[in-house]
Amino acid sequence: MIIGYLYLEFYLPWSHSLKEKRKFLNSFKGKLLHKFNIAIAEVNYQELWQRSGIGIVSIGTEREYIEGIFERVIKEVEKMDAELIKEEVEFL
Repeated sequence: MIIGYLYLEFYLPWSHSLKEKRKFLNSFKGKLLHKFNIAIAEVNYQELWQRSGIGIVSIGTEREYIEGIFERVIKEVEKMDAELIKEEVEFL
């Protein structure tokens, strides 16, 4: 069993409140959960309204499979209205 962890950090220049940020994050999480077999949580910057750190986890039997999921997730993220400023991938 392979566990893959993807960390994404966003800058949200248009956000002017925690309410706007959470609206974006709920939509973001919903779209990704609908398309991919992953778990998502906001893991950093919960109280900042223009920044967010998201952790995404996937489990599989092959590393290549998980890498493919993460590549497709990143492509989806790049289409969204947020500036991706950091991405990290780890495998256990």
